[in-house]
Amino acid sequence: MDLAGRWLVLGLLAIYTVYNVGPIFWLLLSSFKSRMDFFTMPPKLFFTPDFSGYQAVFGIGAAKDSASAVGVLDSLINSIIVSVAGTSLAVFFGTLAGYVCSRFNFIGKGDFMFFVLSTRMLPPVAVLVFYHLMFARLGLADTRIGLVLVSIFANVGLATWIMKGFFDGVPKEVEQIAIVNGYTRMYAFLKLVLPMVKGGIAATAGFCFIFAWNEFAFASILTTTQAKTLPVKISAASGATGIEWTQICAAGVVLIIPVLIFFYLIRKHLLMGMTFGVLGRR
Repeated sequence: MDLAGRWLVLGLLAIYTVYNVGPIFWLLLSSFKSRMDFFTMPPKLFFTPDFSGYQAVFGIGAAKDSASAVGVLDSLINSIIVSVAGTSLAVFFGTLAGYVCSRFNFIGKGDFMFFVLSTRMLPPVAVLVFYHLMFARLGLADTRIGLVLVSIFANVGLATWIMKGFFDGVPKEVEQIAIVNGYTRMYAFLKLVLPMVKGGIAATAGFCFIFAWNEFAFASILTTTQAKTLPVKISAASGATGIEWTQICAAGVVLIIPVLIFFYLIRKHLLMGMTFGVLGRR
């Protein structure tokens, strides 16, 4: 590639980066603006930082007594509990189901895999009323347990299909050799196969966590006060003077931080998972 081609590629990459990172940067910038600076035209890039938005979000100082304060601590805790528990259980069941579908042939296997995949095709609005009535009858409405169950149902199919692909990439001879040497299949699965697909588990957990963390449709219908998650809380943010945009931006930054922390913790395994373990088996 000549010099002009390289500059063209770099320019396109720069535009793509600004397109993706620009809104996040503007969200972060706006979260430190006062209400007056927020609506100033043209928009200000340099201003005196105002932390009133974060004070209202976390209920610090005089902001906690304001009628327009958008407190998110309870909703943040709900989101963390629901997302972590739902992701962990969905990946657990998806890993087991993916291994079975990868290693064993059974009657109706194709139909089962299609049914599992079809759970991702179903629009949430098609089952919202069913979930609402069922959870109300079981006493799970407006509870964290109910949202965890919804997260599991929504993500276990995705986890099953992804993990099946990773298990397909592990030679069956690994388990056969272990069984010939006197070990059980469970030992071979836990000690030999799982370490080889830990990157896939991390990648699956990443996808499931994003879906669980950003879940809005079910959380907005199945919760009212006690189990309301952060996306639902932010969407309903308003005060005596209208929509509190500065507080919404601050809450949006808070919404992004746990996702960044989660992906930072799994970054090494995630790289291996996204490359289907090629880098980890060199």
